[in-house]
Amino acid sequence: MLAQFLKVFADIVLWRRGPQDLPASRLLLGLVATVYVAVSLLQMMLFAPSDPSGAWFIIVVLDPLLLVGGTYLLLRLFNHPERFLQTATAILGTGALLSVVVSMPIDAWISRGTVPANSVAAGLAQLALVVIGALVMGRILQQATGSNLFMGVALSLTYFLVIILLAGVVGGGGN
Repeated sequence: MLAQFLKVFADIVLWRRGPQDLPASRLLLGLVATVYVAVSLLQMMLFAPSDPSGAWFIIVVLDPLLLVGGTYLLLRLFNHPERFLQTATAILGTGALLSVVVSMPIDAWISRGTVPANSVAAGLAQLALVVIGALVMGRILQQATGSNLFMGVALSLTYFLVIILLAGVVGGGGN
């Protein structure tokens, strides 16, 4: 059963399926949210252990709450609240999958010193991660809201910007 859900999340990432291919289940959303938080915790422990506790709070607690809450509000705004469970599950599940398959290897590549953290290569790798995440989340939001891909990507990039700004404020970049 786990393999089936992993395949659906992988297919959503690869644009073969959409959030409508997931069951509308509170239990599944809870399980996927738990995995999302666990992956975020693992990523923070491995690659950012000295980050301020506020950054941990943003990544581990605030990020999933904003994702779920923002998804709910967005679907209410587009008059599709019935799509919430599937859409939130798709966003969290693909986010966890992308973290394990793409983000963590990039973080490891940078943290091992294979490439300097402030190099062009590291910056391009991190930019590619943002683009991939924006396209995946954008397509999920496009399908869930019935809008177009541009709108979905714009909404996902807005979310990423909010999280980056919050992390900057907590990390001292907003002073």
